[in-house]
Order: sequence, then C-alpha cells, then structure tokens
Amino acid sequence: MVQLSVGLILLIVGVVADIGAPKHPEPIDVGMIPLLASPQKYNGKVIRTIGFLHIGSQPVDDSLWLHEEDGQFSLYKNSFALVLSNDQRKQFIHLNHTYVTIEGTLHSKGPEGTSMNSGIVVHITGMGGWSPYVPVPPATTK
Repeated sequence: MVQLSVGLILLIVGVVADIGAPKHPEPIDVGMIPLLASPQKYNGKVIRTIGFLHIGSQPVDDSLWLHEEDGQFSLYKNSFALVLSNDQRKQFIHLNHTYVTIEGTLHSKGPEGTSMNSGIVVHITGMGGWSPYVPVPPATTK
C-alpha cells in the first residue's frame, strides 16, 4: 500500500512538473529557398536554416542572406532581417560574413522598416558555423 501511495505521489509530481515547465517547440529544419518562397507558411514558427550572416555596423543592418552575392548586390528579397541583442552581436561577430546555421522565430512581416527583406527572424536561440567552414570563437579573457 505504501509503495502504491509513493508511486502515485511521484506520478502526480511528475505530471505537475511537466505541466509547469515551459514548452519550447523543436525548430523546423527548412532551407532558405522554401523560406524565401513562402515565408507566410512559416510565420510565427521556430525554424532552423542555413544562410550567409551579415552583422552590420548598426543592429538594423543585421541580416541572413541566401548567398553571399545576394548581400553584395543588395538583393534584399533574398534575405531576412535579424534581431540580435547586443550580447548576441558580440557573441556571434566571429561568424560575420560566413555561412551559419541559425534557429529563431520567423515572422513574414517584420516591423516597419524591414519590408525590403522577406521577413524577420526574432528570438534567436542558436547560431553556429556551418560545415565545412566553422570559425573558431575568439579566446575569452578573464
């Protein structure tokens, strides 16, 4: 009887803990071409994709491009604006002008001023170098 009571208590505690835990949806793995072709299909969804990163001199210039050349020739519809915090800009600057994997929430209609892009990626939860080239982050000094 004691074992049954303990088992029920553990089950209830586990269910309550699971209910109270915030849910983070798994990102949808999707290429830049489908994102650019139908950004509204992924509106509000957490996505993971690969693109060419540009961290500009100002946060408003931060963007992810289909190809490096698209940025060089200002083909804005082949890009998404990025919202990076100041800490993220410092953290990811070593990845600037390289291809990266990125995870974040896509919005097909960003705030005013991003209409040149195909959308905007916010709440960025991860970014890393894309193979075959993976830049090494700078050593941290303490």
